[in-house]
Amino acid sequence: MRHASTSGAGSHDDSDRRRATPAGSRPPGRRVTLHDQVEDPDRLRSLVNAVLSIGSDLSLPEVLRRIVEAAVALVDARYGALGVLAADGHGLAEFVHIGLPPERAAEIGHLPTGKGILGLVVVDPRPLRLDDLTTHPDSFGFPPGHPTMRSFLGVPIRVRGQVFGNLYLTDKIGEPAFSPDDEGLAVALAGAAGIAIDNARLHGRVRDLILIEDRERIAADLHDTVIQRLFATGLALQGTVRAIDNTEAAQRVQAAVEDLDETIRQIRSTIFALQAPRVAGRGLRAEILALATEAAASLRFEPRVRLDGPLDHGVPPQVGDQLLAVLREALSNVVRHAGASRVVVAVEATGTRLVATVSDDGVGGAAERAGGKGIVNLRNRAEALGGSLTLSAGTDGKGTVVRWEVPLS
Repeated sequence: MRHASTSGAGSHDDSDRRRATPAGSRPPGRRVTLHDQVEDPDRLRSLVNAVLSIGSDLSLPEVLRRIVEAAVALVDARYGALGVLAADGHGLAEFVHIGLPPERAAEIGHLPTGKGILGLVVVDPRPLRLDDLTTHPDSFGFPPGHPTMRSFLGVPIRVRGQVFGNLYLTDKIGEPAFSPDDEGLAVALAGAAGIAIDNARLHGRVRDLILIEDRERIAADLHDTVIQRLFATGLALQGTVRAIDNTEAAQRVQAAVEDLDETIRQIRSTIFALQAPRVAGRGLRAEILALATEAAASLRFEPRVRLDGPLDHGVPPQVGDQLLAVLREALSNVVRHAGASRVVVAVEATGTRLVATVSDDGVGGAAERAGGKGIVNLRNRAEALGGSLTLSAGTDGKGTVVRWEVPLS
């Protein structure tokens, strides 16, 4: 259902002449009811069933799909879609469609953005009924692979008085065009759809609040109970080490203390993740983990990742973007040059500084890699943010440790 962009004002005048009005004259001032528009009791019952169907789910994506399915069945349309308006009110941000097989939709390509005939209902949110949309001046045909569509019915969906999106129905089955009854049913369904959408959105907000409360409670429990107990246990073990005469036993206890310290760092990292605000898209932590997974395909093993501090809400976006570019380049260097069997990616945000290290046990020392173009790029990124880049050999003299450090304030 993709068409050309809307034409000038003249075509809008023409579309106004083509907008259908409910049949029959009514006394001025009297409110038009659904019974004025739809006289068939069977169709009214179908409308009631459709309203009950779309209101029975509280998941917004499922509600949108049910609205389209109900509308298609209600007016006997071959194809249906619901276009959700973009935040700025211009064009469509989402397009849920029914009738096209998935493989056919994939052949057509990208979804409509609210131009052409679809744009008429966007710029002028009133019901629009056309006998043949291909003859309208704002239509210029269909993209390759798109089925030909003739009859058209579009109605706006309002939520709390604001246009949320538009319901589009095409190709009346068994009839050459949609009737005034079809328009009345679609308008009534759109009204119920607005209520169902509002309910689903409210339910989503309540669910998010509950999740946030749960996350904060879990974070508090981890901080106030779990970490404190682990810390106390670690102190007790450290005191015990001094009283152990057996060297091997003392080393094992000390190793356990170090494991406890590492566990505490990981729990603190989890606390920061739980307290991070819920934002659209992936956070910095998720992006770093995705980079590690991406590198694993070339390394043939999964890099070990250690994340510490408030990465998702304590690192400015511009610094986070540079960090991801640095980690990607550093991992790429390891893949191309190191021949490593072990890689560790560590990122820590302390509140004032961000430190990232990529260490490997591969061949080639730090001096050999320092002159590479990739390393120069990493150094330039650090210096542009007032930071620094250092390269050193691994603790056992093998491999390389790349340390990238920049200020956060």
